[in-house]
Amino acid sequence: MNAPINRRTFLRTTGISLALPFLESMTKAIATAAAPAVANPRRLVAIGTPFGFDPQVFVPTTAGRDYALTPHLQHLKAVRDDFTIISGLSHPNTGGGGHKAEAVMLTGAPYPDYSYNLKNTISLDQEFATHFRGQTRYDSLVLTTYNGSLSYTGNGVNIPAVDRPSQVFAKLFLASTPAQQTEELRKIGTGRSMLDFVGDQAKRLGKRVTAADRARLDEYFESVRDVERQLQMSGEWVNRPKPKAPGAAPADIAGPGQQQKKLQLMFDMIYLALVTDSTRAITIKTFGDHHDLSHHGKEPKKLEACRQVEVELLQAYGGLLTKLKAAQEGSGSNMLDRTMVLITSNLKDGNSHSTANLPVLLAGGGFKHGQHLTFNQPYIESIAAAVKEPDTKTPAPVVGAGSTPLCNLYLSMLQRAGIASDRFSSSSGTLTGLELA
Repeated sequence: MNAPINRRTFLRTTGISLALPFLESMTKAIATAAAPAVANPRRLVAIGTPFGFDPQVFVPTTAGRDYALTPHLQHLKAVRDDFTIISGLSHPNTGGGGHKAEAVMLTGAPYPDYSYNLKNTISLDQEFATHFRGQTRYDSLVLTTYNGSLSYTGNGVNIPAVDRPSQVFAKLFLASTPAQQTEELRKIGTGRSMLDFVGDQAKRLGKRVTAADRARLDEYFESVRDVERQLQMSGEWVNRPKPKAPGAAPADIAGPGQQQKKLQLMFDMIYLALVTDSTRAITIKTFGDHHDLSHHGKEPKKLEACRQVEVELLQAYGGLLTKLKAAQEGSGSNMLDRTMVLITSNLKDGNSHSTANLPVLLAGGGFKHGQHLTFNQPYIESIAAAVKEPDTKTPAPVVGAGSTPLCNLYLSMLQRAGIASDRFSSSSGTLTGLELA
């Protein structure tokens, strides 16, 4: 009989986490661990806001290409044909997650209620980034103007976010000093030596485990090789010159409030990151300072103030789309044509706290836009009734187990980027009605 292996080998270096896989030979106490540049690349920008949007002024009450722009969407009128609004999507099994469901906004991992011990999975941006590793200086940029991050590794570990535009500017344009370069290369070298140690440990384990464990170890060795490639690519980028700065670094905005100005600065940095091809995968968590307003209880003044905050977010979003559309690249196309720009939330709206019928806008990326796709017609009808008689309490239909997962959209986005995948998290297929341009 093979002796139990009561050991876990763990490595953390330069943003890379690696752990031995769970083997039959291990005790139950041990936790499961979970290129060249191309022309006109595909890109992803995912924008998450924690409090959603007021459905009565955000969600159209008709579907298709002839839908009428709602008061909120009027602010995106100039780019109407460049985005699709999608309603009726949800993450299954997150019904009681509430605000904590922020953690699964881009992962779709189960989070049924606050007592649930969340085991998160990889986020959309990181899944995207893994397929283009080494082609840019940074595999991804994880940003925030609020607090926290929406990005998670393959092991479900949260990736810290950069919260100051000046820091992003420095990463994009400011050269490291010789001492900083030496230190970065030292860290990379240390990571390689630690990989050798972990690999040796795994090889020794291979001599006293079951056949099933050997298969898992083979998968693990492939992960080791993947991390080795990451480290090699990181080393190659250290000495490559950064692009010339387009001007002075931005002045950060301190303190609470001024959400739109903070987001606009970050959107400027996102544009620079994309136009210099410093990265192709970006997430940003934003507009979280209006928690009290989002719980307005339909009090007229608070409701109006909350709606205005939402408008400011959409205006900033429209500005980013306009800027990307104006940037030409190759064969008469523009950057928006090859950049998917998503905005979504973990809540339908802050006042309801509902994690069903999530708001979704998707722009660019080479899809046929200019339409409203709806996957819960009773929800649309309930909004129409509420718009007609605002004081009537019309509960929105609850999305059931057979509803369309938001991860169907995520899978469609991954496939549009050329990633050969048939599933992402809770997806049941690609999103019906979202066609390629």
